[in-house]
Amino acid sequence: MGKPEFTNTVGAPSRVSKPPGGRHRDGVLPDQFVSRRFDQVKKAAAAQLDRMEPGWLILYGEWTREFVAFARWAAEPVRVASATVDELRGLMREAELGKMFRSVARRGAA
Repeated sequence: MGKPEFTNTVGAPSRVSKPPGGRHRDGVLPDQFVSRRFDQVKKAAAAQLDRMEPGWLILYGEWTREFVAFARWAAEPVRVASATVDELRGLMREAELGKMFRSVARRGAA
C-alpha cells in the first residue's frame, strides 16, 4: 500500500504529501473545552430589574458591557443605557418624566 492521498477543503488532491498535524491528528487527545459564562451577576441584575419594571425591556449586553432598557409603553422608541443598574433606573425615570412633560405640553398647546 502506498501513502494515503490527502485532500484539501475543496476535495481535490492536495499537493502536500504530509499528513495533517496539530491538535487534530491521530493519537492526540482533544483539548478540554471549558465553557465560560461572563457577567452572570450583571445578567441576573438585568433580569431582576426587568421583572420589577413591566413597562421596560431590560437587557445586559455582554459585548457592550452595559445595561440597556427599551420602553414598552412609548409610541416612539425610547432607549436608555448605562454601566450600572442604579444609573439605568435614574435614566428610566428621567425618560418617563420627559415623556410625560412633553405629552402635557403638546396637549396644552393644542
